[in-house]
Amino acid sequence: MTLRWISVAFVAQIICNVRAENILFLQTTPSKSHHIWNKQIIERLYENGHNLTILSFEKETSVPGKTFLVMEQFYEKMMAAFSDGGTGDFSSYENTFGNIMNVYQFYTVASQLLEHEEAIKQLIAYPRAFRFDLVIHDFTMGQFMLGFLEYFNNPPLISVSPYNIPSYTQYLADIPLYTTYLPHPSSSFDAKMNFVERVKNTIFWWFDMLYRQQVYMPKEQERMKRVFEGTNLPHVKLLERRSELVLVNSDPALDFYQLLPPNVIQVGGLHIKRTEEMPSMMQQFIARSNKGVVLFSFGTNVQSEMLGPEVNRQLLELFRSMPDYGFIWKHANADKLVMPPNVLMTPWVPQSAVLANSRTKLLISHGGLLSLQEAAWHGVPVIGVPFFADQFSNVRRLELAGIGIGIPSTEMNADTLKEAMDKILTDGSYRTRGKELSYVFRTQPETPLERAIFWIEKAIANKGLRYLRSPTRNMAPYQVYGLDMVAVVLLIVLGYYLIFKRHSKPAGGTETKSKTE
Repeated sequence: MTLRWISVAFVAQIICNVRAENILFLQTTPSKSHHIWNKQIIERLYENGHNLTILSFEKETSVPGKTFLVMEQFYEKMMAAFSDGGTGDFSSYENTFGNIMNVYQFYTVASQLLEHEEAIKQLIAYPRAFRFDLVIHDFTMGQFMLGFLEYFNNPPLISVSPYNIPSYTQYLADIPLYTTYLPHPSSSFDAKMNFVERVKNTIFWWFDMLYRQQVYMPKEQERMKRVFEGTNLPHVKLLERRSELVLVNSDPALDFYQLLPPNVIQVGGLHIKRTEEMPSMMQQFIARSNKGVVLFSFGTNVQSEMLGPEVNRQLLELFRSMPDYGFIWKHANADKLVMPPNVLMTPWVPQSAVLANSRTKLLISHGGLLSLQEAAWHGVPVIGVPFFADQFSNVRRLELAGIGIGIPSTEMNADTLKEAMDKILTDGSYRTRGKELSYVFRTQPETPLERAIFWIEKAIANKGLRYLRSPTRNMAPYQVYGLDMVAVVLLIVLGYYLIFKRHSKPAGGTETKSKTE
């Protein structure tokens, strides 16, 4: 009996000493792929006993310790805002300047809708004294939501992005930018650029920086002032620089070389280990395919239907002409196409589970980062058809790694796809290099998700990670790059030059005049 009471007291003591941290997770980007990535962090933090309040675009059920503030039917609102009555023209994205502007335009339109969402109003209705121990912000867009930092008495901020390393990450952390070997994410350059490409790449980077800071961010500042009316807020550009930690969806095995400071942590592929179940019907389809299966999936933000009805019919006939292979095609089939026995058309695919199957020979993808990371993790070659944003750079990296082939979306048809498929399915080097890349990507001291959770919880325990902060947070750009010192040196040199010139002229003039006389 005595031992029993001692045990009860011990457990009670442990319970009393546990302090559940409250975390505010601001999902800002209306993208199912972003939600898939962010959800892995959310679920693990919840499993570890933290209380979470989550701003979400996906309908989720709130449970004790996990509260969802859902922005209902936001995707439909976005589609209505961008609707043009057709499948969409992506040709403007193939121009890098157009791609950059279109991405920020998407962010702007999404933020315009976000500021009026009831879920955000519900969060603002929380008492300002409510204690949040940490704010996690998807910094891909929605910078105006950083007003919640001041609103909730400045808890530590962690910024995350499933969008690789966005070009503007440098504003959150002291990332040195070398435009001579780091291709802009919207370009199709590689690290080895000739002179003209280096010039163009530098212009792309500067154009992006100027457009964001002078066009996009001022709109976010005005939006923040409207949403948090009556709150004394610093500029949104200063708020994002409060990031204690930046978690980015990148990995050295897959991405271009880039110098990163210690508070930028690479956690590329943290979503891959998520549990996915494959329907028995799909398992049977894969098993009976003679030479294996090809997965055709354009992810969550791009649909195969966007290629247009004529291209879709061409592709179906192509698949029909290759009966030895099974084709799993993520497609809603609005045109009611008749499927041959070797084509399984479905509106949803457990992509990671299909790629993990050894009988999957090829992925045909839109070049989305999460899809390409899953393919690399499982060593599956890829045909990439980029449409917008970073997809061009993602596909280019696949080509450089020797595990994929790119086809511009404007050139996608049965002929171009057949040529690429024949090359990959008959050339074993693509699969060999895929397996080599898979080994490098997967061989890590811990999983990317474990790494992310470790640093998040460390930031909570220490109430921030001030020792990782760069001193440039409190310095003006001219101080960071030593421009003030250069200016002083130039002024001194100029002063000496003027003094020397002034005193040397008369002497030279008198001597010349004497010789003439």
